[in-house]
Amino acid sequence: MIKLKDLNFRLPSGFALDIASLDVGEGEIFAIIGPNGAGKTTLLNILALLEEAKPGALEIAGRNALPPSGRTGLRRSMSYLFSRPYLVNDTVRNNIALPLKFRGERDSGQVAEMLEVFKITYLRDRSATQLSQGERHRVSLARAFVTRPRLVLLDEPFSSLDARVKETIICDLGRITRAAKTTVVLVTQDQEEALALADVLAVIKDGRLLQRGSPQELFSRPVSKEVADFVGVETLLGGEITAKSGNLCSVRVDGNMLEAVSGCAAGDSVLLCVRPEAVSVSRTAQADSMRNHFRGRITSVEPWRLEHRLSIDCGFNLIAAVTKRSLDDLGLKPGDEVFASFKATAAHLIKR
Repeated sequence: MIKLKDLNFRLPSGFALDIASLDVGEGEIFAIIGPNGAGKTTLLNILALLEEAKPGALEIAGRNALPPSGRTGLRRSMSYLFSRPYLVNDTVRNNIALPLKFRGERDSGQVAEMLEVFKITYLRDRSATQLSQGERHRVSLARAFVTRPRLVLLDEPFSSLDARVKETIICDLGRITRAAKTTVVLVTQDQEEALALADVLAVIKDGRLLQRGSPQELFSRPVSKEVADFVGVETLLGGEITAKSGNLCSVRVDGNMLEAVSGCAAGDSVLLCVRPEAVSVSRTAQADSMRNHFRGRITSVEPWRLEHRLSIDCGFNLIAAVTKRSLDDLGLKPGDEVFASFKATAAHLIKR
């Protein structure tokens, strides 16, 4: 659906987007994640043909998007949804019908279909000024899909919603887009939104595309410290591979030996990454298949999402995530001695 090559776009502020290539498959839900100021919205505006960028190549739906003469037709095949649901002072039905009106098209049942699909038929004749924030978002989404676009661009579309409403809308949106085989490009700094919705993720920072892949690949196998930091890999340990047997590497970290499955070579200087949820914590040493076992002492316990985050001094700092139930059952608190373990396959090595 989208093929972008050799983009070097500079804003008057001096900020530059420098992206060698970006491909989005047809029917794919593609999420671009990154911190504030990374260039996410600027990139989305370029894909929406709202910025006068001059990349080496830009194709949308198989058509060259660079000549200005062909952009009107391409824009008609896409919808752009902003972070705030901008509605006109009219009924819900008339708000959804606006894109059809602007195109000079008749409503042949599309509005009623969208009201039903987004579960807002009961709001049909209500004024947009009387809607809750969640209802406004559903109306905006219905309006974005009423023309049956091939491509939908979403710019932080759920940022103003509370968690419960957001979860429901994301679930419905994923179901609707996959059923319609609509291509979606979503930009967000909320990793949970991206994980819940996307087939493919890309991480962008300082105008550069750092990594692209499946959610599992990005969150478990980051290619750099920058990506690891952003996707929540909190245990990042500098070390050196001292030996290798097959794909099993022995890594020295501050005098401690750890094992990891990796394609790196003996002698390589590496950064060893372990996600908090991959670390198991117990009161006694466990005899199991995990190759990494360490005795340590808890230095801190903090709430973390729906779980608790433990910092454990094992001769190096190891971060673990445990449920509230496990925390209570084990009676874990700062100063306690524990045993921490993780699999060699859960440790990811980044060559430095």
